[in-house]
Amino acid sequence: MSSVKPTILAFHGSGSNATIHTIQMARLSRILRPHFDIISLEAPFPSPAGPGILPFFEGCGPYYRWLPPSEKLTIADMRSGAGSSSLPPSVATLVHSTVTTVTAKGGRVVGLLGFSQGTRVVAGLLKGAEIAREKGGEVEGLEWCDFAFGISVCGSYPPPLIPESAKSVLAENPDAEKEALGAKIKIPTLHVLGNQDEWEWASKLLIEGHYDVGGGSELVSLDIGHHYPVKPEDSQRIADWVLQLWKEKGAERAVDS
Repeated sequence: MSSVKPTILAFHGSGSNATIHTIQMARLSRILRPHFDIISLEAPFPSPAGPGILPFFEGCGPYYRWLPPSEKLTIADMRSGAGSSSLPPSVATLVHSTVTTVTAKGGRVVGLLGFSQGTRVVAGLLKGAEIAREKGGEVEGLEWCDFAFGISVCGSYPPPLIPESAKSVLAENPDAEKEALGAKIKIPTLHVLGNQDEWEWASKLLIEGHYDVGGGSELVSLDIGHHYPVKPEDSQRIADWVLQLWKEKGAERAVDS
């Protein structure tokens, strides 16, 4: 039996970086690391420091974001879902190569953790995974997109950032494409909202418009702002959800494999 732990990929917020995100999620990671490897990925596009980064992370740049500088939206645009729905190719390549590296070492990427803008990446990858499953799971160019669960903390505005390889699978049938892209994400996801978060409205729009909250998914509202939980019991609550879900899903995957 393999001793390699399953892997969770983590996606930071806008105007941050992998090192900062590792620090931000340290309390949660401390509980999860005995059970999972957590890889904190870094976005490719340079950015000014994002919400909540300064002054605490002053001098900890450079800072990055998951979307190119051309993605400039007003609050009205965000509320209407006018943003891009395509995962930038460089981000898709980053995720693909990371999954490939983990797999080559005998591991498996099973979960996704996103904070703020990173939750749009998580939502798009989960949607890509569902599209791949609908097509039988062996879709050329989409084999790497296979995840069992997601964790979304202080989410961003819609729409999800979906890999182009997933969209191209559907392009031959416009009606099926519209139906598939419009279907809500069913892969179990824990949504953590902050009732003091000035961006809580954005998180709710992403959840209500693109997730099927029910079944294995759960929505948790905590007494926090736009940041990870500070109270130990809040981090434990998130970890307990992940561990219980993986106890169930991991057993299912062992049977499937």
